[in-house]
Amino acid sequence: MTKMTERLADLAGGALLSAAEVTEVNRCSSDFLKVELQSEAFRSVSWVPGAKLQFRPERGTLGMRAYTPIWWDPANGATQLIAFPHGDGPAARWFRRVKTGDTCEVFGPRRSSDLRGLSARTVFVGDESSVGLACALRTVNGDVRHIFEATDPAELAAVLGDLGLAAQCAIVPKNADRAPLVHQARDEAEASAAPFDLVVSGDAATVHALRRDARRWPRQPRQPRQPRQPRQIKAKAYWAQGRSGLD
Repeated sequence: MTKMTERLADLAGGALLSAAEVTEVNRCSSDFLKVELQSEAFRSVSWVPGAKLQFRPERGTLGMRAYTPIWWDPANGATQLIAFPHGDGPAARWFRRVKTGDTCEVFGPRRSSDLRGLSARTVFVGDESSVGLACALRTVNGDVRHIFEATDPAELAAVLGDLGLAAQCAIVPKNADRAPLVHQARDEAEASAAPFDLVVSGDAATVHALRRDARRWPRQPRQPRQPRQPRQIKAKAYWAQGRSGLD
């Protein structure tokens, strides 16, 4: 990228993006961290649980990365993000070195997954990149059964415990064919006597596999221990193998 292109990107960013300051960094584990951001711009916007906040991890470009705020405090102009900086992309590098007092440029919040209007009972399926969405869901629905797939289930279990999400939570090892995760989701659907909604996010391959499987579940099970089709499916892929900046 030429110096002129970088300059133009910074000029555009200055016109479109808002400045935010990092006011707290909490290293939840070796692979997870919680970052609090504060900005005057946050005081004048409305946040919907599940909406995304985009930020620019590198100046000189217009490349943006999206994260799900876990709560929003307009009175103090503050929000928090949960990051799982896997890989070696610009956002991962930014989060690995971030410290209190750093600044960044943000845009949003913007519409992504609207978690309002879900059934009283919800089955949530995700992975390490979905923890922020799970925390956001807690602000609108207290009856949620969480199912996560993880490369390191023990580490994720510890992080979820610290975040208060360990109750009614199952974690299965990451598997190429997604069979353990799909079976666990079917078990939850079988156990639900009342209508429920399905929220699935994270790996694009997982989102595709679970949506395809859930659509084959019967609307009215005729046999015991048979999964019931969810009332609605809210699905959002955050990443895909070999691709960057998916959302």
